[in-house]
Amino acid sequence: MYSRSIKLIIALVVMLPFMAGAQRYLGVATSNWSGTNGLYLNPANIADSRHKFTIDLFSINVGLNNNMAKFNDGLGGLFAVGDGNIADALTFENQNEFSLLAPYFELRGPGAMVSINSRHSIALTTRVRAMNQFHNFNQDLYRNIVDQDFRNQAGAAVYPIQAGGFNYTTHGWSEIGLSYGGVIWDGGKHFVKGGITLRYLMGAAYVSLTSNNLDAVAYPSSDSLVITNTNLSFGSNITSGGVGTTFSDFIGGAGKGFGGDIGFVYEFRPKYDSYTYDMDGETGIKDRGANKYLLRASFAITDFGSIKYNDNNFVTNIRTKANGTPAIVTSSELADSVGNYSSLRNYAANHNLAVDSGTNTATSKLVLPTSIVANVDYHAVKGLYINALFVANIASRTEFGNSVYSQFTLTPRWDTRVFSAGIPLTYDFLTKSLKYGIGLRVGGFFLGSDDLAGIVGGSAYGANFYFGASIPINNKKPKDSDGDLVSNKKDKCKNEKGVWEERGCPNPDTDGDGILDKDDKCPQVAGSKTAQGCPDADLDGVADAEDQCPDVAGLPALAGCPDRDNDGIADINDQCPDVAGLAEFGGCPDTDGDGIADNKDKCPDKPGPAANEGCPDTDNDGIPDHMDKCPEVAGTKTNYGCPEVSVEVKKRLAFAATAIQFDLGKASIKSSSNKILDEIVGILNEYSDYNMTIDGYTDNTGKADRNLELSKERANAVKEYFIGKGIAASRLRADGHGSENPVATNSTRAGRAKNRRVEMDLTLD
Repeated sequence: MYSRSIKLIIALVVMLPFMAGAQRYLGVATSNWSGTNGLYLNPANIADSRHKFTIDLFSINVGLNNNMAKFNDGLGGLFAVGDGNIADALTFENQNEFSLLAPYFELRGPGAMVSINSRHSIALTTRVRAMNQFHNFNQDLYRNIVDQDFRNQAGAAVYPIQAGGFNYTTHGWSEIGLSYGGVIWDGGKHFVKGGITLRYLMGAAYVSLTSNNLDAVAYPSSDSLVITNTNLSFGSNITSGGVGTTFSDFIGGAGKGFGGDIGFVYEFRPKYDSYTYDMDGETGIKDRGANKYLLRASFAITDFGSIKYNDNNFVTNIRTKANGTPAIVTSSELADSVGNYSSLRNYAANHNLAVDSGTNTATSKLVLPTSIVANVDYHAVKGLYINALFVANIASRTEFGNSVYSQFTLTPRWDTRVFSAGIPLTYDFLTKSLKYGIGLRVGGFFLGSDDLAGIVGGSAYGANFYFGASIPINNKKPKDSDGDLVSNKKDKCKNEKGVWEERGCPNPDTDGDGILDKDDKCPQVAGSKTAQGCPDADLDGVADAEDQCPDVAGLPALAGCPDRDNDGIADINDQCPDVAGLAEFGGCPDTDGDGIADNKDKCPDKPGPAANEGCPDTDNDGIPDHMDKCPEVAGTKTNYGCPEVSVEVKKRLAFAATAIQFDLGKASIKSSSNKILDEIVGILNEYSDYNMTIDGYTDNTGKADRNLELSKERANAVKEYFIGKGIAASRLRADGHGSENPVATNSTRAGRAKNRRVEMDLTLD
């Protein structure tokens, strides 16, 4: 029989549920000031880090979990197991298969992280890890082997056992990791970074057992197990004498390999432009000490790779014999032999199991617990963040090695540069239960648990605890005590506002215009040398305060205003700024010398009286020439300066309308009409400023189209007659209207004769 201490060690070995995220420090790892803790979730997290430099001193993480039984009194129940009271310590779940991990152990450090600049960071990390995992192990088989209470209480009961594929791996190894994180795209609101960690892996020791099947019958009361069918693969570099691994084995490495992590992070930064400041002569400096994102999403693949054992490594297959003879073993003895290769091989061979001859040249590859880590972090308000994390296994569970189980964790946290507090709430897909924890960080010191129930003594599937320390040097705005935008580090006058050019001391040129205060007429306001240090926007040598035209260069003699026409009158006072003039006329000329300025003279090139707005009246009819349609013939105002057409002339024109005769159905004028036409020519010559309209009409006899055409032809015939008599064509306008507008009835011969006419009228248009 084993002592109580040995039973405790056995219990710790077999109670090992690998808990996804047990090594991830979820309460503090999502903090933006967590140093290198964040790179184990995603190596891209170190890019654009809040830390300028971080030295990792150490951190330790231990944990246990399982989906087979709950500890009745947290960790206290674990020590009760050591006293042989398994039934009192645990409440077993009613299920055939389970997975276990206890204890998980991890030691991080020493290490360091350096932000090269705002885009690139590197980190060097070290880690020692030990994991012992049962995956899909049969509960009855387990209890028959290690639980004396189960064997005592079972009586004469017989337990058939059918265990499908399961994996048992105990593995200890160390790592040296080199990480790089860099900014891939900085699009202002949209920010993407990526990272990769490459690790050199040194395996210290392992024991691994994989099985496709195991059929057996357990007799708990007799501490025996009858194995009827099995096919196991067993490998280890521990040959005899139990686990003798020392810390030096983790450094030297019996096994070697490479692994790493890779990941990407996207940040949505809607107010990215507000996280800038001016300091030490630079403007728009990005505040590397501030979290700029509203939402951050990340994706990573962690722990890819494997460790190979070559030297002094043994692998064998253990099967039931071909003749079908079952193997009868003592359950407690079987548990004692699992610790090394030689013990298990010899025990199996001595109990009627077929065992391959092992060789120390065998090669074993132990896969790492490769997983996918997806993460979303929401910056709710000020220092409050909400983080959602999902972890899923992608490692093979049919090979030697360890794997993870899916989990989803929601972590509200308060996160500032000095202090962080997170409460991870996890749904574990292995145990199908909720876990809660807490993580606290003050500066570089942190502690917490991702599974707190087992720590505080409640009924729980497991427990977890971590603590550690680092020395962080944070990115932050330089201090500027006097608010002069010169950092204290570079400020020669820390308690007095100054300027960068004078390294924080008051400027002898207060307004910074290049003119010393002693020579500056405006020492508090930046100005120009052209105005002895006073503002002179147009650089004309006249200070803006005295310049009547401060935005346009001018002449000092004209109070800084320009004079485009060089007439000695400033443009702002010159009514004609582009034409030289006289002061008496407001800067305008008087071209015709009539005493009226050109800008007010309606006839600037001809002298005229003021009563006529500077225009002459050639015919002295009281109507200025520019308004007189007959400027050389006296007329009346009602007739636009032209003489009125006499009543006699109007009568003659009305008479001529029906007196002009044409050949029947033609436009040729009868010679008998020449006398009256010549009379009208005389009228046109008498009224030379007038024009004449000639409108032809017909009666309604015949077709309308022909009548319209004939009326136009007759009107044009009259026009051509007048032109032939020397009347300008431009004074004549002829048109025809057919039978429109009759002046008499078309039902009588006399009426139709009156309607066949050519009307003429004198006009001034």
